[in-house]
Amino acid sequence: VKLGVDYTATLMIDAEQTWSMRVDLRYANGEADYSSNRTGKDDDQPDWYLDARALFGKDFDYESYVLKPYLGLGYRYLFSDLRGESSTGAQGYRRTSHYTYLPLGVVHRVGLANGSRFENTLEFDYLLLGQQKSYMSDYLEAIGYPENSADVTNQQHDGYGIRLASMYQFSAWSVGPFLSYWNIKDSEVIQGLVEPKNNALEYGLKGAYKF
Repeated sequence: VKLGVDYTATLMIDAEQTWSMRVDLRYANGEADYSSNRTGKDDDQPDWYLDARALFGKDFDYESYVLKPYLGLGYRYLFSDLRGESSTGAQGYRRTSHYTYLPLGVVHRVGLANGSRFENTLEFDYLLLGQQKSYMSDYLEAIGYPENSADVTNQQHDGYGIRLASMYQFSAWSVGPFLSYWNIKDSEVIQGLVEPKNNALEYGLKGAYKF
């Protein structure tokens, strides 16, 4: 379970008010459940991330609805603390992930008779570069062999993300569900170690106020 806060700022950049630039910032903190076929399960682990994006899009008005395709550049930082024993007795360690990615998506907006509207978003995120740092010194310390130089950084070159959201907007308020999914393939091998392919799924309910 996580609680988070988002901030979004939009600037129209042409006289016709169709082209826009948007900045998204998101911070979420809470707990995550970890599972692996090899090392077992470990629930309720500290986990937080920061996501920052700059997006450019254009509105296309089709009278009964509006479509806004967009693209941009994003950066995601994730901290995961898996120290302690898993269900199989395996020792965990801290990890940090850095993803630089290319967001490509479309927003669909439709007005309702009462003056409110629905806004639906579909987005595909193409991983440009990932970097995973594994604090193996945590593992060695847990088994009695402290070694600060044991930390390993792996590069990740293959992966993608998908985001879905649907917001019901009324007055200055809006509310709706969202889903975020990441699928990252095996990293390159460093010092005989590889960060295996993994996926992360997040879903929840979001409330927003426009000012």
